[in-house]
Amino acid sequence: MRFVALILLILALAVLSLSVGRTWLSPAELVHALADPEGAGRMIWRLRMPRLLLGLVAGAGFGLVGLVFQTLLRNPLASPDVIGVSQGSACGAVAALLLGAPVMIGAWAGGLVAVAALGWLAAHPRLGIEPRAVVLQGLALGIFAGAGTEALILRMGDSNAGMAMTWLSGTLNGAGWPELGRALWLLPLMVPLLLSGRVLDRLELGDDLARALGLPVGQLRAGLGLVAALLTAGVVSVCGPMGFVALAAGPVGRLVAGGRPSPLAAMLAGAAFVTLADCLSRAISPAALLPTGLYTALIGAPVLILTVRRMARG
Repeated sequence: MRFVALILLILALAVLSLSVGRTWLSPAELVHALADPEGAGRMIWRLRMPRLLLGLVAGAGFGLVGLVFQTLLRNPLASPDVIGVSQGSACGAVAALLLGAPVMIGAWAGGLVAVAALGWLAAHPRLGIEPRAVVLQGLALGIFAGAGTEALILRMGDSNAGMAMTWLSGTLNGAGWPELGRALWLLPLMVPLLLSGRVLDRLELGDDLARALGLPVGQLRAGLGLVAALLTAGVVSVCGPMGFVALAAGPVGRLVAGGRPSPLAAMLAGAAFVTLADCLSRAISPAALLPTGLYTALIGAPVLILTVRRMARG
């Protein structure tokens, strides 16, 4: 029932997303516009529809990677925007932009470097990866990557620097069909994470019990972590590092799935989260078109506070 409610919420937000903006459309006007793509619906099909679909793909990606990292590291704070993976991807993307290289390649390189550095910093010689150390070391890694990104931006011209700063906030502004086409290349990376629910459920029981059940824990953690890092970097390269989406989608997905790690629920929660934030960005300031990431932060920050309070009580 909760899954159905979440899907209905996404459908309602999708309709709202197509209706909201500088020009608000009534339900009748929206239906008429959708049926006339070359006339009254030109604005919908050229601007709002690709923006909506890109937000859904980006939110689904962030939701998936958030749940995967949180489950692999057994820490509800271990989302990619907290442990430095998003910041490393953003640094790589900005470096690629400065060098004239493909942005997605730079983001992938930055994300992989961040994961490798995090594994090296947080590894214990006898106990392996320490979940608490991952968050602490990840915060430091994110600060370091953020400083590197700012240093790179200072080397850009004023116009490019302004665009880069807006992009770093996480934005769907300027989204069109070409941007959506690049995002669709990320769907194959989502498939193994979407199918990993049973594995994540067993890994959450602990390494020893998971090994007793016949799982190759080390290989699975490395493989899923690698795919999650690549997906994080890919989404960041398309719409920037939207803060708190990955962090919030995991716990909300667990709530929908009755406390178990459900990739599908986390994916749907992330998609709803980004769509809601984008609707707010266009409803509250239709002329300014503030970055969607500002609103994801406003919504996600209370989730972070509640998560920390729950961990302190536990």
